[in-house]
Amino acid sequence: MNCNIIKDLMPSYIDRICSEETIKLVEDHIERCEECKVWLDTMQQQTNLFQQLPEDIEKAITPFKKINRKRRIQVFIAIAITFMVTIIGFFTVQEVGVVNQIFFPKETGIVNMTIDTEEWESLKFNDQDFIIFDSIFWDKEIINDGNSESDVFLRVKDEDGNVLIDEIQVPAGKSVKLDDLKRNEKYFFEIKAPRGRFFINAT
Repeated sequence: MNCNIIKDLMPSYIDRICSEETIKLVEDHIERCEECKVWLDTMQQQTNLFQQLPEDIEKAITPFKKINRKRRIQVFIAIAITFMVTIIGFFTVQEVGVVNQIFFPKETGIVNMTIDTEEWESLKFNDQDFIIFDSIFWDKEIINDGNSESDVFLRVKDEDGNVLIDEIQVPAGKSVKLDDLKRNEKYFFEIKAPRGRFFINAT
């Protein structure tokens, strides 16, 4: 039998997908042909190598799978903790008045003007004659609430009675920024408005 024909049959022989006659033919030939026997041994070694390769790869990547699984768990735990802290923080700020006042300071003044007058009236915020912007969280903004009946005029004095900001108009539902006012100083507000009920917020 020609050696080239035997070499063509060897893949089928190695995989045992050939007939019994072909197996016998190949085996008879390699008993007499040293070259084909070497050729067959080489092909079998390569076949064994390829069969073992996936197992070796699986063994090699198994530690990395464990690392990746551990990393995914750590990321999930970190996300869950962050979410819980955010939710707890949100409800703490919303529900606990002291915390809310620290991060979102607000003072409210309600004024009932019973007569039309051009005189300035003292504006009290939460029954206090003055405001101290004592933290960095103050916006230094005065808001004439939308529930107020009309525009108002405001002015600001310092502790010595000096007028610092004179007659600023604040329409109903609008606000004005008082960026020139400093922190940790007392400021006294006065209001001038027509007859009506007014809600003034300082934030």
